[in-house]
Amino acid sequence: MTSKNPFEIRADMVKLAKDYMDQQYRMNRQLMNDRYEQGKKNYEEVQEAYKMYSMDDLMNKAKEMYSFVSDKK
Repeated sequence: MTSKNPFEIRADMVKLAKDYMDQQYRMNRQLMNDRYEQGKKNYEEVQEAYKMYSMDDLMNKAKEMYSFVSDKK
């Protein structure tokens, strides 16, 4: 078992959060494209799904994940 320092753990949480947000982004785009093709969404709604998450969104997700690690309960 490898012992990681706090900086390595935080870096892992940021990577995990980025992977999660990237997957969520891809799934949202695919869903909106499918709904558009079915005629259930308009072009503007699809464009909204193509907006990439912000750095603040990513950091908030990383903090949320890190809080799970650092919670002593």
